[in-house]
Amino acid sequence: MSDADEVADEVAYAVAGLWRYPVKSMAGEQVESIDLDAGGVAGDRRWAVRDLETGRLASAKKPRPFGGLLDWAARITDDGSVEVTSPDGDRWMAGDPGLDAALSTAFGGSLAMTPVEAGREETYDSEWPEIPGTALSDVEMELPVAMMTERSSFVDLAAVHLVVADSVDHLAGLIGADVPVERFRPTMLLRATDTSAAPGFADLSWVDRTATVGGVGLAISGPAPRCVMTTLPQGGHGRQREVLATLAEHARHDTGMGVFACLGTYGEVATPGSVRLGDRFTLDA
Repeated sequence: MSDADEVADEVAYAVAGLWRYPVKSMAGEQVESIDLDAGGVAGDRRWAVRDLETGRLASAKKPRPFGGLLDWAARITDDGSVEVTSPDGDRWMAGDPGLDAALSTAFGGSLAMTPVEAGREETYDSEWPEIPGTALSDVEMELPVAMMTERSSFVDLAAVHLVVADSVDHLAGLIGADVPVERFRPTMLLRATDTSAAPGFADLSWVDRTATVGGVGLAISGPAPRCVMTTLPQGGHGRQREVLATLAEHARHDTGMGVFACLGTYGEVATPGSVRLGDRFTLDA
C-alpha cells in the first residue's frame, strides 16, 4: 500500500445519502435507512422491464431505445408494493397490465414489467461509446445481470455500490461543472468528515478490503466501471458526455476484467444489518 493509500484509509467517512432502485434502470428513491443482507438492499432492483421480443431485460445501458427509462421513477409504497411514475406523472403499480401497455407505447416495442426469479440467468443489451484506453470502447454486447453476486436481484454487478462524495467533487472540479451524484446510481453516498482530506479519487485504492458501516459488514471488491448511463439526460439533468471522458483520462483502473473508467466501489454484504444516514463508514485495517 502506498503512502497516499494509507492516508486515504485514515480518513473518516459518514453516510450522506442512501438510495434504492425498485426497478432496474428507472430512477429510484432517496431514503433515510436501508436494510441489507446477502442479496443486497431490501427491495432494490426486484423488478425490471423485459423486451418480450428478445426475452432480454431493458437497460439504459442501451440508450437507443431504453435511455428514457431513467426518466421513469419507482418507489416502494407503505404496503411493500412498487409504484411506477411516468415522465408525464401517470402512476401504476408494478404488475398492472396498463403499465406494460404504457411502456410498450413509450418505447415502441412489446414490453412488460417482470419480477426477479431467484437463480434465473438474465441478460441485457449494452452499448459502450468510444472510450480510448479502456477494455470496452465503441462496442455493443449482451451482458449478464448479477455478474459478481447471487442472482436474487437485477443488479448489474454487485449487491452494494458505494460512491464517495469527495471523488464526485473532484470530478466536477476537473470538468469545471457540477456533476449530480445521481448519475452514478449509488446505494450509499459517503462523505469525508475530515475537511483536510486531499482531493482525488481515494476510493480507487479500495480493492479486496473489508469495511463496516452502521451495523453492516461489507466485503469491498474494487472500483466500479462506468458506462454510458453516467452521461445520459436523467432526472432533469441534461446530457453530460464529459463525465465518462474525464474519468477515462483521470480514473482508469484495471478491474481484473480489463481497464475501465471508474468511479465508486462495489461490495457484497458480509454481515447483514441496517444503515442509516449519518452512520460512520470505516475501512478495516
